[in-house]
This record gives sequence, C-alpha cells and structure tokens, in this order.
Amino acid sequence: MDRLVKVTLDLDALVAGGQLTLEEAERLARLGKQSTGMLAFNLLVGFGVIAVATGVLALVPETGAAIAIGLVLALVGIGIGAFAGDDWGLLGQMCIVVGALIGGGGVLTVGDFTAWAFVLVAAAYAAGAALSRNGLLAGLAVIAVSGAVGAETGYIGEDGYAAAVPDSTLAIVVMLVLTAALAGGARLVGGEAARLFRLGAGTALVVANFGFWVGSLWGDRIQLGDGRVLEVPDYLFALAWAALLIAAGVGAARRGARWTLNCAAVFGAVHLFSQWFDRLEATPESVLAAGIVALGLALALTFLNKRLPQ
Repeated sequence: MDRLVKVTLDLDALVAGGQLTLEEAERLARLGKQSTGMLAFNLLVGFGVIAVATGVLALVPETGAAIAIGLVLALVGIGIGAFAGDDWGLLGQMCIVVGALIGGGGVLTVGDFTAWAFVLVAAAYAAGAALSRNGLLAGLAVIAVSGAVGAETGYIGEDGYAAAVPDSTLAIVVMLVLTAALAGGARLVGGEAARLFRLGAGTALVVANFGFWVGSLWGDRIQLGDGRVLEVPDYLFALAWAALLIAAGVGAARRGARWTLNCAAVFGAVHLFSQWFDRLEATPESVLAAGIVALGLALALTFLNKRLPQ
C-alpha cells in the first residue's frame, strides 16, 4: 500500500470558492484536530524517550552502552513504523534517527574515527534507511561516507563551528561517483527506494560542492605513492567548479529537474561571491555590486522555477 501524503488546505477559502460544502469542511477540520493531537502526543513521547536514553547514557558513559542503546532505539523505531500504524510514524522515525546517531557515535569512538569505522556506520545507516524508508538516514549514510574521505565538522571554542574538507580532490571524486551511482540506481527502481536513492544522490552532490568550495579557496595537496606531493592550485578547482555548475544547471533546466537546478544556482552564487570577496575584499562598492548581482540571480531563479513543470 502506498504511503499517504499530508497536505495543507485553507478550508475557509475552499468553502468560499464553492469547492467544499460547509459540512465537508467541518468534517475535515475535526479530522485535522485529531491528527494534530496525535502529532503532539508523538512529539511528547518521543522527547521523553530521547531524555531517558540520554540519561541512561550519562549514567553509563561507555561506548558499548551507547552502541547498545542506539541499536535498541533504532529497532524499536523500526518496529513502531512496521506495526503501529501511521499515527505513530513520527515517534518511530524519531527513535530510528536518535538511535542511529547514538549508536553510530559509539561505533566511531570504538573505531577511533578511522575511515573503516565511517564506512561501517555508513553501511549500517544505509541498511536502516532501506528497512525504515527513512530519508534522513539515507542522507546520514552519505555524510558518513564523506567522513571516510576526510570531510569533518568541529567546534572551535568561542569562535563557533567549522567545516573542513582537507582532501578536497578525493572527496570530490568519491562524492561525484556516489552521486552518479545513486542517481542511476533511482532510475532503475521505483517508489520509496527511488526516493531514498535520490535523497542520497542529492546529499552527495551537496558534499561534492563543499569540496569544490574548499579547494577553490585553498587548493589541495595530494600525497603520491612515492612520497612526492602534488600541489593542485585553487584556480583549477574554481574553473572546474564553475564549468560543472553551468553544465549541471543547463542540463537540469532542460530536463525540468527543479532540485538540481536550484542546487546549482545556490552553489553558483556561493562560488561567485566567495571568489568575489576573496579577490575584491569587502569594500562598500564590492558589497553593493554583490547585492545587485544577488538580487538579479534571485529574480532569474524565480523566473526559471515558475517555467519548470510542477
């Protein structure tokens, strides 16, 4: 049976327009209140489960306990999704994601955050996504793969958070190959599986763009097998990134691929302004010109989105 899609309706406007009778609108309103009540109940129970799991983990701060708690939570979430019906779906998804994050963190700690530990976590997340049809887990599986090739985030004290892709070339190649493989897989399957493949491909494409972003600003150093180091200058990343963004944007516009077009446009703007301010610096004139260009790009993107098929 296909999963139902939740929609938002303006009942007053539909009644005023003659598309619904008053009795039908009142019935839909009653059903909406029931759904809202179940949503609030799911959220309350979900946060309670998370609090209990966090408390137990704080009392027993061992990596083994983290893995066990995460596994139990994820299995409970999968069971809720499989047997408890749509009304409990949110609670099940919350348990799955929180359990996956807790368990994955434990596995990475035991594995000392090595590449193989990230690959193991990615495989577990991918399997969990297939079992639970959870799109967030599909994205997290790709994020775990990016960790295996060096992409990372970190907290840098009072200055805030930072994202780093120290091996930009490797990350870009792996993520682009993964994007192509997942996008190809989405065309071979249907239904929920295709949706998960597309979510994974989109996540990989975003990570690849971050790799290009870092490389376009600082270049890359590739360690060769004979001990030599190959220097890849930043301008090569900048030129390659620009060419790929243009090709992806044009291809997406021709195919009507709205998400890919918007992704290319957003990262095209990131690329443009990163190079702009890196070379022109943030003077009043450059900021004014950048603002005008940004407004023009936003209007052009809005125009293109309206012309694409729904």
